Amino acid sequence: MNFFYLLFSIVGESGGYIFDRLNFKKGRIKFRPLMFFGFLGMIIFVSLFILLTGRPSPAFSWAGLTLMCIIITVSFISNIFDYMSLKADDLSIREPLVDFYPILAGLIAYVFYPAEREPIYILSFIAGTLVVWWGIHRIKLGKVQKKGLLYLLIAVSIYSFLPSLYKQALDYISPEYITLFRVSGILVLVSIFLPFKKRKSLTPKRTFYVALSSMSGSVGVIAGLYAIQAFGVVMTMVFLMLGPAIRYLAGFFILKEKVRRSEVTASLMLSVIVAVTAFIK
Repeated sequence: MNFFYLLFSIVGESGGYIFDRLNFKKGRIKFRPLMFFGFLGMIIFVSLFILLTGRPSPAFSWAGLTLMCIIITVSFISNIFDYMSLKADDLSIREPLVDFYPILAGLIAYVFYPAEREPIYILSFIAGTLVVWWGIHRIKLGKVQKKGLLYLLIAVSIYSFLPSLYKQALDYISPEYITLFRVSGILVLVSIFLPFKKRKSLTPKRTFYVALSSMSGSVGVIAGLYAIQAFGVVMTMVFLMLGPAIRYLAGFFILKEKVRRSEVTASLMLSVIVAVTAFIK
């Protein structure tokens, strides 16, 4: 059952990006209303999940509260830059840099959690870094991605600290409530710092994509937290390197983007690295 958490985390996270990009491309939605309604949708889906499964409320602790405040702040800042990048560039163009997220997050956890250190993991991250660098070098990313490059670099750099923070928070709060508190906090901050005119912001098409993205994102986040709880941050991040293959396929078949051969090759190489790591482990 625990390996299903890894699968749902990969598919859910990728689905969130795919539906958000569809909303930018076909729904013509702005990034501010997308953030607001996206996180509102996640609150609804996560709350329904908690009610239907009867999850008990977490006990209050200052340590848990402090960690949640840090997680909300880090998530809010990184999501702003992530949405701005997603609006500016195709999914397939963003992907080589997005691939660095699980690698960087895994390396950060490798430093902070000695119990999770195994030579095969560090070898996987080094190999993954070389593959991602090769993919970026092959498509001359700096020339192709002009608007969203800086946004995405900032988002990935900040976001990579979240999995390690999640691991600490899981000692005090369950995955469902970490997700609920996180998205609720982000929604509050979006309402305060990124206001917009809510009239005419949602059309039926935009609402449809927001609902799919919110549901997919909720599944991905909760499953990812359960995966961290079961396997640790480092191993979970190794398996998240499978995400690029899914997003490249979606970029080509669903979003009708131009996917380059080097990008597909890089994603397949990352999948092989994950497969070899899983076999040895």
